[in-house]
Amino acid sequence: MPTPKKPSRPWRLLHTTPGSVVETKHRSEPETYREVAAEKERIANGTSRTVRIRVEKWSVDYGRWEHFETAYPEKP
Repeated sequence: MPTPKKPSRPWRLLHTTPGSVVETKHRSEPETYREVAAEKERIANGTSRTVRIRVEKWSVDYGRWEHFETAYPEKP
């Protein structure tokens, strides 16, 4: 079985809110983390309902999305 093709945006954020999960895809790690920082700022000033941000990266070896880190909430 052929491995799925690498997506053009190999970074993905999953924003979990009380009602759903919103997915955004990004081209690079720096672009992804700029969006994480912006979302954390919206959370801090009360304009976002996000309760969790999960960062995933496309695995070329396995042909699937894999957990990279949970960016929010941060673990001590």
